[in-house]
Amino acid sequence: MQDSKDANRVEIVASALSNGSVSRRSTWGKIAEKLQVPHGNKSISVLRNPDLDPIPANERTWGFWSYFAFWGLPNFGAPSLSFGSAVLSLGLNIQQSIGALVISNTLIVLYTIANSNPGIKYHVGYTIDQRMIFGVYGSYFGIIIRVGLSVVQYASGAWLGGLYMNMIFSAFSKNYYYMKNTFPESVPMSRRDCIGFLCFQLIQMPLSWLKPRHTNIPAMVACCMSGLAMIGMLAYLITKNGGPGPFWYEKVTLSTSQRSWMWLYSMAIWYSGVSAAVVNQSDFSRFAKSKWSCYSGLFWGISIPGTFVPFAGMLYASASKQLYGTAYWRPDEIIGQWFEIDYNAKARAASFFIGLAFTSCQVFMNMTQNGYPCGMDLAGIFPKYINITRGTLAMQLLSWVVQPWTFYNTSNQFLNATSSFGMFTTPIIAINVIEFYWYRKQNLTLIDFYSTSEKGAYWYYYGVNWKPFLPVLASVALCVPGLYYSVNAQVKPNNNIFNYYYGYMFFIPITSVGLYAIILFFFPDKHERKGVTDPVDYFNCFSEREREELGMLPCSENYIDGDVFELLDAEEGRNSSEEVRSEEIKVPATKISLRDGEV
Repeated sequence: MQDSKDANRVEIVASALSNGSVSRRSTWGKIAEKLQVPHGNKSISVLRNPDLDPIPANERTWGFWSYFAFWGLPNFGAPSLSFGSAVLSLGLNIQQSIGALVISNTLIVLYTIANSNPGIKYHVGYTIDQRMIFGVYGSYFGIIIRVGLSVVQYASGAWLGGLYMNMIFSAFSKNYYYMKNTFPESVPMSRRDCIGFLCFQLIQMPLSWLKPRHTNIPAMVACCMSGLAMIGMLAYLITKNGGPGPFWYEKVTLSTSQRSWMWLYSMAIWYSGVSAAVVNQSDFSRFAKSKWSCYSGLFWGISIPGTFVPFAGMLYASASKQLYGTAYWRPDEIIGQWFEIDYNAKARAASFFIGLAFTSCQVFMNMTQNGYPCGMDLAGIFPKYINITRGTLAMQLLSWVVQPWTFYNTSNQFLNATSSFGMFTTPIIAINVIEFYWYRKQNLTLIDFYSTSEKGAYWYYYGVNWKPFLPVLASVALCVPGLYYSVNAQVKPNNNIFNYYYGYMFFIPITSVGLYAIILFFFPDKHERKGVTDPVDYFNCFSEREREELGMLPCSENYIDGDVFELLDAEEGRNSSEEVRSEEIKVPATKISLRDGEV
């Protein structure tokens, strides 16, 4: 028998639909309607468009190699080669830097796996996942943080990509390599660098129309190309130098205490470079064929290239220091040195193939780690008018405003600040893990992610959950003084505060989880839908096996009438309208309500 309360809610839905109280069209007029994202026969609202829907089973095609490549991209990318320049400057040597890397990568694997499961189990991305934590409107907080990091990191990645484009162009023309700079001295870039940056941006723009789930194959190819290029350069430099160079034999003169804190800081620096990808892991874990293919792929994709590439970068610098008198960390710098020695056919061939390899890797690294995630996030803020494609294009235009050439050609404060990126994402990761595993017991109601109904599980207080804001802001606030000290070396630091910043990879999870647990103890969420899954697979996104494990019924006309989003719109329309009279509508007893009904 249908429960009377649930039957009444279905009557409300039917009444709203029959009386036309809910319209699938925007009321902004014809112009606004034309600006809406393409949505086919699906409805859109302030919370949803097709790019935000759970991923159906037939589109979950990523296996081991896809996730190996996804995590191989940021590690095989040339920026990872420069990790040693920051770590060796802290007083560690190559051997100890590798030790810190191994521990850091182990923690990154654990953080990433723990943060993958909302996407793996429920097939939703970071944008939707944030509604579980902060509420349907409060989620904008977590989204905006990710957008800000995406724009900055995308701009930085595009600038480096332009430098690798110049390696290709310089292989074809000596005049291009020696191009006269006509920019004034006040502009911190050369004309050649500007051309490379522009060309790299133009190459990336068409990829905005490529579905993120289709990037796995080209990502595998790019990783393979970049990996082979790195090995080839390493073999040449070590062989020509006759050994690893002077950095390999340096001794550590730090005290035991100083060495320990520098290990922690080295781990944080490395983690910070990939922390944005860790926090939005659900954006891509939702494409997984199975959880184990995702887990194993990311484990090896982080562990192997994440250790080898920084190690290779330190050997590059060490060998080039002995060979050329200068430590070169980036491949474009090494190629430039070869050209200065002799612009011959061998150097040109090396420049072309190495430049092609690193450019390819940089393109797909920048798109998968920054471009598409930012597009998804902007789609979550303005779902009626922005989808992944439009959001990615908007972010590409914003990357010019950031002026990334100033990051590398003026002071080194930006490079110091990049080590702090993880302090903004880590508390969100920690709270997401606690919320999903401990507080909600891995049980989520998908239908409420897309509802502004006050009865929704993620409505909280007017769409905002205030509880996670306190631990997130407190954790970040404790790191701000350390960040200030790191970019202002002339200021005498408070050692305890500075040490908290050095070890934020450990301390932020402890702080944020502890504060959040205390808040939940005194202010528990008593919503009836907490820790409950949907009774029906409303989005047709689960396989038969998954529905059995979750205790769900398949979505069919036997259980609900019409499109699930129409039903949501009807229910929300009833919340704001008193003209609907549910007693005039008769509902078949075989239907169920959106949330709590029984067959």
